Amino acid sequence: MLNNSHPSHRYLCLFEPPLETVEGFTGPAAPRADPLLGQTINGLYRIRRLLGRGGMGNVYEAVELPSRQRVAVKVMSQECAADTKAVDLFRREVEVTAGLARHPNIIQAFDFGVTKNGQPFLVMELLHGEDLDNRLRRSRGLPAATVLRVIQQTAAALAATHAKGIIHQDLKPANIFLHQADGEADSVKVLDFGISKICSTGHPVTSLEPVMGTPHYMSPEQALGQFDSIDGRTDQWSLACIAWEALSGRPPFLGSTIQSLLFQVVYESPSTRVPSRISPGIEGVLLKALSKRQEARFDSVLAFAEAVEEAMSPRARASIAIGKKAAPMCPTQAAPVVKNWAVCA
Repeated sequence: MLNNSHPSHRYLCLFEPPLETVEGFTGPAAPRADPLLGQTINGLYRIRRLLGRGGMGNVYEAVELPSRQRVAVKVMSQECAADTKAVDLFRREVEVTAGLARHPNIIQAFDFGVTKNGQPFLVMELLHGEDLDNRLRRSRGLPAATVLRVIQQTAAALAATHAKGIIHQDLKPANIFLHQADGEADSVKVLDFGISKICSTGHPVTSLEPVMGTPHYMSPEQALGQFDSIDGRTDQWSLACIAWEALSGRPPFLGSTIQSLLFQVVYESPSTRVPSRISPGIEGVLLKALSKRQEARFDSVLAFAEAVEEAMSPRARASIAIGKKAAPMCPTQAAPVVKNWAVCA
């Protein structure tokens, strides 16, 4: 988790001026004391500056040698690198991101390994723009056409992950990045698959694990710790919460404490406090996706996105132009092949 100590930025910002955002991280120019600054990782990635600090490590802008391609490098802190569970979560992010290479709406990973100091790292595309959380903090509600575009592209990314048996589990505005590239505004990139559930042999998420997710966007099954029940409809719930907030300026569930918030998620309906900015047609779609019982929600996240589009005004639908071109890979790197950490050192 990253800190929320600055009113105009989603992430920790201690120095002025604020600089670029990358992979959902906003951060200041790097302090001189950072030992990775100026270093070259694995003989390939020269670290230029710090872009953001997170609970598990830092994200840097780097230059790939010898191509001079600018990339983002997420490096786990030495403290977390000594924590087996933290390393497992980082490994899961590598595995999932590597398996979803080339989808235009998912952050692209190019390489990974372990530094000489034993710190796992992940090399990703360098994104320019801001996350949806930061946009919503400034705007407090977005135009319907913008919301529809975000929902459609996020749903496309989630559908690709669900087809591979992967459930994100922590979808929230901070994990939806609005990338500016190739003349296209607000191209969605879904981030952070570190706590995703992999529905395949050998990668279970069990009841021994803590509740995972972010309370405002957490489904009833997550809040109740029903890990065996988590599936694509769990991500659909989270996306419906995001759509509600993006249209109205506030989440569907609000509480003074986490306990009161989760009580609402599990037992109460948001229908008694529907904001006026949400039309009756959209309200019905969102309330279906926010059904307490998974079987009462839409069959898939794509079906939910299609229902949102049908409920939107003709003007909003007409203004949508979703990019079809896949995001480019780094010219000198193929999608990473998951391998043993030891051979990367």
